[in-house]
Amino acid sequence: MNGRRLLRARAVALALVAALTLSVVWAQNDYYPHDEGMTWTYDSGVTQRMSGPRDVDGVSVMVLTHYLEGVPVSEDYLRYGPDGVVTVGTAAAGQRLTYAPPLVIYPPPPLEVGATWRSTTDLGAFTITLDAEVIGLRGIQTPVGRFNALQVRQRTLTSTGASTLLDLFFVPGVGVVRFVTQDGSVVDLIERTP
Repeated sequence: MNGRRLLRARAVALALVAALTLSVVWAQNDYYPHDEGMTWTYDSGVTQRMSGPRDVDGVSVMVLTHYLEGVPVSEDYLRYGPDGVVTVGTAAAGQRLTYAPPLVIYPPPPLEVGATWRSTTDLGAFTITLDAEVIGLRGIQTPVGRFNALQVRQRTLTSTGASTLLDLFFVPGVGVVRFVTQDGSVVDLIERTP
């Protein structure tokens, strides 16, 4: 009888571990939304559409296509997993860049105020470094509703001296609801489809 109880206890423990693992995976899918067919449209005329998965250089990725006034202008190749959200490359104007190593866009969830991360990739002729920090939790109003958003300050630097600064207002399960550019321009989410 003790042997059966021990086997049953082990089976229950394994089932709990499996359920916890699946809930973490589901939480990541919900936290950083990336289902096939999702779209985000902003008041700047940009729409982002998620598709995939697609194989890019032997890596299974989701593809985030950026459209301007309905015309595709670029693609980001994104991998979602235990290391968060990473980009393995991008394509624009007929040229595709592969990031080796991939750039970390977001660390594993959840994001918390004060969290920082840094990632650098080598493109041969130059390097790109992405520095990011969650600088606060802000209540913001957009055309699609009111949100408590995590304000993520993102600096992109290149070894050639170029630098950009962007504030992203990220809502878990929704995505980016507002961008504030380096010159102070505000870009709001105006439509989102599941």
